[in-house]
Amino acid sequence: MITAGLAAYWAAALLLAAAFFSALLAWVFGRVLPGRIARVCLPASLAVLTIWVVLRWIQTGHPPFVTLFESMLASIWFLLLLVQLVPATRRGGPAVIAPVAGAALLLLGWSLTLDRTAGPLSSALQNTWLFIHASFATAGAATFLMGAALSVFFLLGDRRSRRLPGSPRSGLAHGDIPDRVTALLLFGLVLWGVMLVSGSIWADIAWGRYWAWDPVEMWSLISWLLYGLLYHARRTWRMSDRLYCGLNIVAAGAVVFALWCVQYFYETIHTYG
Repeated sequence: MITAGLAAYWAAALLLAAAFFSALLAWVFGRVLPGRIARVCLPASLAVLTIWVVLRWIQTGHPPFVTLFESMLASIWFLLLLVQLVPATRRGGPAVIAPVAGAALLLLGWSLTLDRTAGPLSSALQNTWLFIHASFATAGAATFLMGAALSVFFLLGDRRSRRLPGSPRSGLAHGDIPDRVTALLLFGLVLWGVMLVSGSIWADIAWGRYWAWDPVEMWSLISWLLYGLLYHARRTWRMSDRLYCGLNIVAAGAVVFALWCVQYFYETIHTYG
């Protein structure tokens, strides 16, 4: 039996796929119609995914970003929301939509391999600080992924970007992208920092200690320090824009590893449910 939540999940997947492939066609062939389709499908996927968030919240009785599956879906939702909230990315055209939709589609496909069971949380997870911690983690991850998507846009090159339908009207000049990436980096650093602090407070309540040297904690801290070092290097060293954007993509990979991959390689007390 197909539930409303499952229908919304697959509808979001289809819309993201349509946005990605349409944006890719617009980029490769320079056609107007696929670019327009991509611009419609991306916000439509956000609307459908919002329905999933609401339905999941009603079903579980808690904000849907606590389990690993929910965390991944919530990050996709925050990523798509961020695109719509930032005018430059909202008007960025297919060159922005393709990497954003591609990243969201990959995460959505990845989520199919995870446990999607909806149920009540354990007593240790029923805490306001946990919800603050988890929400800032997913929002921070989405912000870093947005910076990585813009970095991909920059690395495509100015000449290719100009080929895209609507690019001259997008309001996102190729040379301005590194500064936009920096703004997202700083915003992400704040969100990720709040995630670390709120997580420590919750850990003290749940486990009686602020820091456990757990692999998830360590990789989250490493990711935060990596972005801090990257910002410092951007401001103090002569780093080329291409190298800077490339390292932003690498740093986003560290965030993805910290949030969703650590449990595949290490024993961790972060069980997400």
